[in-house]
Amino acid sequence: MEIKPIKQKRKPEYPTIKTFVDNPGLLSKSVPFAWIRNQYAATTLATFILCGAVNQNSAQKVKPATVVVSKDIKKDKPAAIQSVKHDPVKIARIFSHGDGTGAIGCEVMSPPVFISEDEARKIIFTALKKENLIFSTTNTPVLKFDAPPIADDCYYDRQKKNAKKAKVEIKMDGYNNQYNLAIEYVSVGDFNKFKNDDQCYSSAEAINTRGAAELIMNELKNQGTTNAVVFYDPMPRVDFISSEMYGDTEKRINKLAREQLLAQVKDFIIWIKAEGLIKK
Repeated sequence: MEIKPIKQKRKPEYPTIKTFVDNPGLLSKSVPFAWIRNQYAATTLATFILCGAVNQNSAQKVKPATVVVSKDIKKDKPAAIQSVKHDPVKIARIFSHGDGTGAIGCEVMSPPVFISEDEARKIIFTALKKENLIFSTTNTPVLKFDAPPIADDCYYDRQKKNAKKAKVEIKMDGYNNQYNLAIEYVSVGDFNKFKNDDQCYSSAEAINTRGAAELIMNELKNQGTTNAVVFYDPMPRVDFISSEMYGDTEKRINKLAREQLLAQVKDFIIWIKAEGLIKK
């Protein structure tokens, strides 16, 4: 094979740099709509255009072209500046402080200590208010979903593979519009919503607020409409020793329950700052 020099090079069929130098408006007409909708691509392109370029042959500065969104874009497609989507919502993990499990009824020897919803809200909102996070308790999101019947009284019915789903409806306890942030505290009352309609009763009732919190957290991830965190009643248990010691022990466990809930909130504050939702 004999190598010979090319006598005359072919003109490329694609636009060259010189083409865009000579026709500054051509670039804006050639920008794909998908690039304009993408905030990163649009920002990079705008930076390139505004900084300009230099023609290697003429060494003349290129006049920056103006990127124009075509007026022929369909109405259902928003303008470039309006099409930037919000950041994906962030759902906090469950911050584990307290087992969140216990049993009542029959002859339970270590009954759990509960925190009412009103007291829990006070603990949660007071701690968050120190971080300038104020929550509305009226206009809050409502979560509706099907879930495993973890609150059914009959254990074996809960374990069935084809167990009928519970129709759960949860009105979130608080909402901050500025940060699109919702808060839920899973009380015993909320846990009892995880029951189906089967007629099954027992003299003892097992409670798992942490398990319910995990189901709510997963559903919030599935729906993906709001930043959110789910707290749960830690439910520490009173170890029964004697009737004389029960009162003092209950007071100590009551204090522990509130400390564990507050620890959940403090972990959330650390998390939300690390995620950049609020300033550190």
